[in-house]
Amino acid sequence: MLITSLRGIRILGALPLLFASAPAGADQRLSVEILRIEARPSEITYTLTGTVQAVDDYPASFRDGGRIIEVAVETGDALERDDVIARVDATEAEARLRSAEAALQAAEAALVQARQARDRAANLLDEGNGTQSDLDAAVQAFLSARSDRDQAAARRAVARRAAEDTVLRAIEPSIVIRRSAEPGQVVPAGQAVVTLANRGPRDAVFQVPDIPELDAFLGSDVRLSPLGGGRGCDAAVTELAPVVSGNGTVQAKVRIEGEAAGRFSIGQPVVGIVTLGRPTALVVPWTALTATADGPAVWTVGAEDNRVRLTPVTIDGYSDSGIRIAEGLSEGAAVVGAGSQYLFPGREVRPLETAK
Repeated sequence: MLITSLRGIRILGALPLLFASAPAGADQRLSVEILRIEARPSEITYTLTGTVQAVDDYPASFRDGGRIIEVAVETGDALERDDVIARVDATEAEARLRSAEAALQAAEAALVQARQARDRAANLLDEGNGTQSDLDAAVQAFLSARSDRDQAAARRAVARRAAEDTVLRAIEPSIVIRRSAEPGQVVPAGQAVVTLANRGPRDAVFQVPDIPELDAFLGSDVRLSPLGGGRGCDAAVTELAPVVSGNGTVQAKVRIEGEAAGRFSIGQPVVGIVTLGRPTALVVPWTALTATADGPAVWTVGAEDNRVRLTPVTIDGYSDSGIRIAEGLSEGAAVVGAGSQYLFPGREVRPLETAK
């Protein structure tokens, strides 16, 4: 009997420990935020960093080359039509031009004499004091002199063009985006001295991650602004590269046109913000998310007894508005938001707004 009583005392003494393991206030209904989940469209925003590039750029070079004596521009300079870019030594070109001009003057003088001789031979023949052979010879000499004059004029035009080409000028309003030569350097014909870009449209070029929404980027609106701050503009994605680069990104180009193009300089770093719409989905607030040993879950409230239970969910994605749920919940489900940290399975809850 004594032994049995002692065992009974030991059992009774353990009962307070069992009751103590339950949370305090477990028998009271907890006031929590209860949300009815509805399917709604959501958005995802990407912030990208890129640089501004010229849509069209081209090299400017000397036609005949030579030793550069001046480069009159720097990278970033804005040029107007006929502005001087660079010069090469014009000594030889100017000497050839003077020689060609002298040759042309001599050819023109010879042509004048040949014309006079032809006219004189024609008059003598008309008066009966000359012969047809004399006239034919005079005409032939005139034609030869005229041909010589034309050739001399062509040589002078070539020499004049060569002299003019010792000065490299802008052919249109443009911007210098690269300087490739310096004074004293000898450049061959066609070698780029500077690279120019016209002042028309420009492209903001970004490297976009290879994400599932990538196709939605094409044609989407982008808010562009200088990386260092300043006035921006709205533009659209006009091009996506067809291949993925080695670092797992895809090149995207945003065309900047009109007056807005003048706000961005070539090579300037820019920030692009693009917001893409996503298909309708169930979204729960961040406060609703918890986890079990098997993965993410939310607390759902039973419609019959107002008691909570952990419901495993599959997450589709995240956004500023909350968490997109792919599986585990149905539209209209009651989910606990604020206050979920105080819950345990089976606890009875009531909506926070009706608590008294």
